[in-house]
Amino acid sequence: MSITTLLFLGFFAAVAVLNYALPRVVRPYFLLIASYAFFCYTPENRALVPVLLGATVVTWACGLAIGNSKNKAVRILFLLAAILTALGILLFYKYWDLFDLGIVNLAGLFGQKVEPYSFNLIAPLGLSYFTFASLSYTIDVFKRRCRVEPNLLHYAMFVSFFPTLVTGPIERYPHLRPQIEKSRRFSYSRCAGGAFRMAWGYVKKMVLADNLALYVSFVYGDFSQMSGPNLLAATFLFALQLYMDFSGCCDIALGAARILGYDLIENFTSPFEATSFGDFWRRWHISMTGWFRDYIYFSLGGSRCGKARHLLNLMIIFIVSGLWHGADWRYLMWGFACGAVSVLSAATRRPRAAIARYNPLYRADFARRWIQRIIVWVLFAGTLVFFASALYNADPYAVYTGITKGWSGLEPAWKDVTGLLVDCGLDGRLPVMLTCGTLIVFAVESGGRNVAKWVRQQNFVLRWTLYYAMGAAILFFAVFGQSAFIYQNY
Repeated sequence: MSITTLLFLGFFAAVAVLNYALPRVVRPYFLLIASYAFFCYTPENRALVPVLLGATVVTWACGLAIGNSKNKAVRILFLLAAILTALGILLFYKYWDLFDLGIVNLAGLFGQKVEPYSFNLIAPLGLSYFTFASLSYTIDVFKRRCRVEPNLLHYAMFVSFFPTLVTGPIERYPHLRPQIEKSRRFSYSRCAGGAFRMAWGYVKKMVLADNLALYVSFVYGDFSQMSGPNLLAATFLFALQLYMDFSGCCDIALGAARILGYDLIENFTSPFEATSFGDFWRRWHISMTGWFRDYIYFSLGGSRCGKARHLLNLMIIFIVSGLWHGADWRYLMWGFACGAVSVLSAATRRPRAAIARYNPLYRADFARRWIQRIIVWVLFAGTLVFFASALYNADPYAVYTGITKGWSGLEPAWKDVTGLLVDCGLDGRLPVMLTCGTLIVFAVESGGRNVAKWVRQQNFVLRWTLYYAMGAAILFFAVFGQSAFIYQNY
């Protein structure tokens, strides 16, 4: 069930009404039933219910055994059982084809012919999200950062909570547990704020991201025939498309959860205002980067070790992040590229700070911040060539090479890009709408501002002007029928 359809809105409205009509003690169990109903809507997922159920029961049982045992060996044994179960499910459904291809290629190096074996696997909805959520609970119980949950159904609701199943955020049980144990009373202000957050997400996804995708997909889908200006423009616009698409879905998830009485982890805090590459990753996909930081980076030693080991830890985290996105070498290379930029940034921090003191452009804080933001955006967009190539099945090295070709001045380049925009259907008022809409989103979200709280603080005229503008944008400019979110594939 796509969350950008009227069907989902009808389903969600019914769930929200029934949720508040029921006694507070019953609501978590009702939301568990609703979450499994959401999961089972697609016929392919119905056959995969045992996967979600199995991951839930095994990690809950292992957490129970870990929390109730004082024997270190027993605790470690059950921790390993939980990790192997969750990672086994993730690796099998997500990486079997890559593993199988590796075996075939390895056998070929030794002159042996091995036929590939395909299971025709379909990954369950939210696979990466519910496996990481369940793993975090077990590890937190092992490290005594979380109390054991004796109620299996409460824990099952945490793992399968339907607003988080499509693209996260990746929740932590200590954050959601008190909200499950004591459901909130109905609050008009909470529901109104949640509804606005959902509408804000729909505008970002359906109006901005999906219209940008018309151009980006056209360019990357036929990259070999594209000029350098169009490839460069599509690369920078893909960074905006990805942000609007992913953060838009997270806005919908956070808004829906808020209406139901739950506060989820914020996943983005104005990443394009970052003044360094490290700062960018503290603002982008916060739940995932936080997960890797807490459960892998710190376990490797983090930054509390030698300089070389610290830089190696950074690279490992980004490579794992690339692999998390999918079984494609282009995602791996994207992770490696991000890791290389992060390592270079960390290794040269002091020399760059010393040189910056003599840069006349950096004497004004305003100029310095904007220059640094532009540099971060260029670096991020540059790494995304691998990501976009994986998404649209392009050759990233051909794209990098193509960007340098077909330049004969700024005016011809501008005409080349605007001409292709028209060919893609982005003509008339659409480019103006996309430009103004993007600037409004960045202005409203500036400083990591909570848009739902911000809008309630504005005067009546501004608030209702924004409401009507959002409604008109969805009515006249939204792309209907192109509802898949980029990150629901991961």
